[in-house]
Amino acid sequence: MNWVSTTKKGDFLKWFLNHHQLKNKEARRLIEYIQNNHHILKNLSFIETVHPTERTIIISSISSDEAGFLFYANNMKTEEVSKALGSLINNPTDKVNLILHFFGKQANYRFKELVETRRLQSIKQYEQSEKDAKATDIVVEIALLKSQINKALDDRDEELFKALVGKLKEITN
Repeated sequence: MNWVSTTKKGDFLKWFLNHHQLKNKEARRLIEYIQNNHHILKNLSFIETVHPTERTIIISSISSDEAGFLFYANNMKTEEVSKALGSLINNPTDKVNLILHFFGKQANYRFKELVETRRLQSIKQYEQSEKDAKATDIVVEIALLKSQINKALDDRDEELFKALVGKLKEITN
């Protein structure tokens, strides 16, 4: 997993504010708030593509053709900085994504170190899918064992019953 220290994230945001003028003036206060809040920095991910179902903040400098400010949360979209700030104040430990648009970002090594690449996101999705598949396999195996236990009871097969109950105990412990 791509781990970036809160210090590195905060330093980059400071550099960004010192070197770029923002289209939306209120967005500066939002970045400063993020920069000064360790919990938010810890759960902040720099990304390049919008995730509308996740908390995602988009901020652009005046050198960008993109919108000055957008905030996505739970499939909702707003241009109000106050909504994003309120969300951060009320939920400082929840994950938040940040997309920055500024001239030269593709060549900026500071920015490149922070951005979670699509490849990393794909790896995270794959790992989560693997965990989900294993959990599903266990649920199916438990259901199958319970069905077999019921059949052993119906057939009055005490030996099979004990063996199946032993397997079930192994899986659920």
